[in-house]
Amino acid sequence: MEFDEIQRKIKTLIEGPVQAIPDETMTKIRKELGQKCPTSKKLFEEAKKNIPGGYEHQLVINDPFVVTMKRADGSKLWDVDSNEYVDWLSGAGAIILGHNYRPLREKIFEVLQDVNSGMYYMNEYELKAVKMIKKFVPSIELFKFFQSGTEADMAAIRVARTYTKKKKIIKIGGGYHGWSDQMVYDTHVPGSGDLEAHGIPRHCFKDMISVWPNDLEALEQKFKEFEKKKGIAGVIVEPMGPESGNIPVAPDFNKGVEELCQKYGALLIFDEVVTGFRMGMGGAQKYFGVKPDLTTFGKLLTHGYPSTGGLGGRADIMSYFASGIEAGQEKVMASGTLLGNPITTAATYYGLQFMEKEKAAEKAAKMGDKFVVKMNDLFETHGVPYFAYNFKSIVQYKTYAAINMDIRIPGNVENALYRNDCVGNIATAMLAQGVVTKRGASGFATLAHTDEDLEKFIQAFDNVLKMIPH
Repeated sequence: MEFDEIQRKIKTLIEGPVQAIPDETMTKIRKELGQKCPTSKKLFEEAKKNIPGGYEHQLVINDPFVVTMKRADGSKLWDVDSNEYVDWLSGAGAIILGHNYRPLREKIFEVLQDVNSGMYYMNEYELKAVKMIKKFVPSIELFKFFQSGTEADMAAIRVARTYTKKKKIIKIGGGYHGWSDQMVYDTHVPGSGDLEAHGIPRHCFKDMISVWPNDLEALEQKFKEFEKKKGIAGVIVEPMGPESGNIPVAPDFNKGVEELCQKYGALLIFDEVVTGFRMGMGGAQKYFGVKPDLTTFGKLLTHGYPSTGGLGGRADIMSYFASGIEAGQEKVMASGTLLGNPITTAATYYGLQFMEKEKAAEKAAKMGDKFVVKMNDLFETHGVPYFAYNFKSIVQYKTYAAINMDIRIPGNVENALYRNDCVGNIATAMLAQGVVTKRGASGFATLAHTDEDLEKFIQAFDNVLKMIPH
């Protein structure tokens, strides 16, 4: 689906009435889940006494409780009550070969015979993995492992400031770049500012600037505004648009950002935590024909094995991370006991090999294409304004467009929150039918997903649409 059509359809959803699953229907669904998953329900009550909120991951479905999973294989999950689920969350994008991919698992087992993750010294897979990454991503001359995408993004803006001798960082409104102090600004929803920045001193944001998605004119205005105030160190973007393309950007947007960065002497930072090796082995930068100065990676780098994150880019920039107290130049502090450990690096090395061999990105993308066709046919059959689109294997389906609302407009915050609850209800209704999604609004296709898995998703969503008065 073309960008302009996506924007037009989003506008229609925002301006139209909200048609939601009735409260009485949701009450029945929650009761059914409790009966279907009694052990999970019990464990969740116990977990709330030991874990804040009762669970760790922010993208899992928590209404009416979090289901406890026991096993994962291929495209499926099984909970502690032996219920089977088709998983379209795919580890929040960490999985593309399928859960528990055996060839990779066997390689990790082999490595574990000789070392553990706390060996601390250089291991051979560290070099092998980096050379493999460089093979696929030409913009990377030097690469450093981290333990998460959050750490990689922290390191990226730190080294950008060191290299350029400038302080200001521009992000695209709504973009998610981890939970570090400076990055929890204008996250998820453009215009939200510091609404989610609890416990973070406001001075942490004095050098962070947010620009509305797709507004290259506003971006250049910020460059001009700060040109005489020591300038902009870098611009960090999710190349598909904020929230993995939930707020999509125009096809020429990334190229426009690249040109402005070059014009004003700022570094372009691509956050490819989700898109790296999923949009193709060359990532989103190859897809868009853009050469960022720095690129961050995360979850898919090791296919979900811990602890996963990394930053790569130009040698003259990355050399500021040179380790050791004898390093002569100005050094950027970025260290950690488990950085580049044998498990992480072996999982990266072998995982990327298997992704290339299996043509995982291409095959998963074909499933993403099928997903969108089937979903849009379903929406048309029901006569609803909902729609689906995809970026290769990253699939998005819009029902209420809560995240796309302009919260600068009076009344839209409350409206967006209500719509977000409606999206959550769809996710709960899907879960009750044995389908796991990312909050009922998006998902990630994998090599393991079959036509049968897709049909189960479509049938479940068909049932959901029948619940909604329209």
